[in-house]
Amino acid sequence: MKVLMLNPSYSERKLSTDPILTRCTGVPSKAPYVWPPIGLAYIASALRKSSGAEVRVIDAQVEKFDTEIFRGFDLVALNAGTSTIDYDVRLAKKIENFGPRVAMIGVHAAYFHKEVIRHCDFVIRGEPDRVLADLVTCLDEEGDLSKVKGITWKDRGKIRVNGDDPPGDDLDSLPFQGEDLLSKGYYDIIAKRKPIAFMITSRGCPFGCRFCSAKFYSREYRFRSAENVFEEVKCLAGRGIKDITFFDDSFTINRERVMKLCSLMKEAKLDLSWRCLSRTDTVDREMLENMKDSGCYQIQFGVESGDQGMLDLMKKGVKVEKVKETFRLCDEAGIETVGFFMLGYPGETLDSIKNSMELAKSMRPDFVTFNLFTPLPGSEVFDSMPRKEWGKYDFTSSSFCDLPSPRMLEIIGKAYRGYYLKPSYVLRRVRKTKEPGRIMMQNASFWRKRGGVLWEFIRGKT
Repeated sequence: MKVLMLNPSYSERKLSTDPILTRCTGVPSKAPYVWPPIGLAYIASALRKSSGAEVRVIDAQVEKFDTEIFRGFDLVALNAGTSTIDYDVRLAKKIENFGPRVAMIGVHAAYFHKEVIRHCDFVIRGEPDRVLADLVTCLDEEGDLSKVKGITWKDRGKIRVNGDDPPGDDLDSLPFQGEDLLSKGYYDIIAKRKPIAFMITSRGCPFGCRFCSAKFYSREYRFRSAENVFEEVKCLAGRGIKDITFFDDSFTINRERVMKLCSLMKEAKLDLSWRCLSRTDTVDREMLENMKDSGCYQIQFGVESGDQGMLDLMKKGVKVEKVKETFRLCDEAGIETVGFFMLGYPGETLDSIKNSMELAKSMRPDFVTFNLFTPLPGSEVFDSMPRKEWGKYDFTSSSFCDLPSPRMLEIIGKAYRGYYLKPSYVLRRVRKTKEPGRIMMQNASFWRKRGGVLWEFIRGKT
């Protein structure tokens, strides 16, 4: 059976939409970078292993293709996002005209499966690497579709909702990503080296942030062993990869696993640099020093707000003082920091926004982003929010708090320009990293490529 995994593209904006990492429902790139659709690479690998299917991945964000190619496939798995869902369902109908069946994957399709199924043949509701593999096997063997757990489908015009598929606990049993199926056109100007690769080493989240959908598939935090992760790291390094991003929602939750992985990487003396995403309350000085010694050069933290009242409303479960301490420890360890701020959560005021801006200025992250709060399907807060056109759910277009959208966009634009357009910003990064050549190249690349949300705000287009 021939299966196409398709990551669509509808505009000049590059979007991060991942069917495994449910926080990624169409997040626009902040700067000139294009990341690999890592979830599709793991799903494709699972299909090859469990069903024996012939699989191809097309990422329309970096690859051009003729729609006639659809005629050569039996099934197209379409990666759908929230802000793009109106386009996605229209594309699904177009694909069906070429012959193949269409399965929609991603948290938005899963959450609204009874609506989305009207536009396709199948909706994958469970973790897609497991459920899609079962579906492909059943189709290939002409089996009983009613026995495939975790799908919604059409049976002679009637919508059928099969039972749920419980997530698997043994992530070590899953195959490594199908990196060979991905395009070679991925890049990131804030990455230290190239070529780059991404990895997913855990799923779920034990924390209770109201704005996050990380628990959509499962509330249980599950992770791959350090040994299993290290084996995939070695495979990627053997293929010439020089820079790895551990793209988990929070890579550092299990301290013992991180310390073991760092030890394995140091012993192997791999020619490799890496970075990860983390919470500020899941690292400490010893861990940071070991991470640095094993090649970690950057940690991206979800700060969200510099106002304790807003953090409490979000159920972030962290104190502002802890955030400050963690950024200071990273500076002392020589690890670059990225601070993700979320403005416009319900209850936001001009005073709470001011506290966030002051925190960013005082901590001086190497990079900072200011996103507009956007309610995600599957998050605790989603159903309590008023609905808007799906195109507004893009983290940059619409305010969901009492402050109007034009005012919020004005604030964010001013914040970006005030943070990045100062000579002291570049000088500070040079002093910290002691890599003037790399820092100057990053800045030159940004001004040359002129892409991403940051560029839109700096030139006043957003």
